[in-house]
Amino acid sequence: MNLLQKIAGTLFPPYKFNVLRKEEGQLFYAIVESLPEDYALIKEQTSLGTFHGLRLWEGHPGFQFVTFSYGQKTWKSIANKGVNILITGLTIYSKRTRRPEQIELLVRNNTIIGLKITHSNYNLSEFDLNKIGNSHISTSDFEFPPDPIVTLYNALDLNIREKLPLENLEEMEFNNRIFYSFYDLGDGNCLAIDKKCNVYSLVHDTTPMAKGMKISLNDILDKIASGNFDKSKHLDERYKNSNRR
Repeated sequence: MNLLQKIAGTLFPPYKFNVLRKEEGQLFYAIVESLPEDYALIKEQTSLGTFHGLRLWEGHPGFQFVTFSYGQKTWKSIANKGVNILITGLTIYSKRTRRPEQIELLVRNNTIIGLKITHSNYNLSEFDLNKIGNSHISTSDFEFPPDPIVTLYNALDLNIREKLPLENLEEMEFNNRIFYSFYDLGDGNCLAIDKKCNVYSLVHDTTPMAKGMKISLNDILDKIASGNFDKSKHLDERYKNSNRR
């Protein structure tokens, strides 16, 4: 990141997260494109989602969780369908360690949701994207544990489930905590709930980044549906009331 980008990131907090997400996307999609034709379906289905960045994955240590969102029709067409596998044998040259590093990909329902690169900080500047190897690629079956989103969703009251489709919930790591986002605020920010269904505003470059909201999930869904929730105003208030770092 150059000096101008650093200055812009300080003046406009969302900017640096856009830059980070863009760079992570370049790294991720370069790896996806390196997959041989045998993995064409996985490449195609992964491309149907909108990439939102990489997050630490508490459930699978060492892996970065690949955060995606999908349109409702797309999600219904791919949810709970396809193969669950671990892909190994890919390599990428690291300019930092001066050697090829190993890549592993976790695939659920034909979509890549986990990325591991050995000895990596997952910064684009670390790697030579022209030196990704796939000559020793292999796959093995992978059994994912029960999806915590489905477990959480099934425990919600029926009236909430009628307002919140399952496909609108996404598991994410934010500030080393697990949340389930349900409303996009833009630039990697969102409204989310924890495992107890407490509502949070998750906004980068604010203090605290995860701020509890004094409103129930049912009530915030009603406000959003009725058009009485102004996300621009909400973000302005978060930044205004934050001790910026």
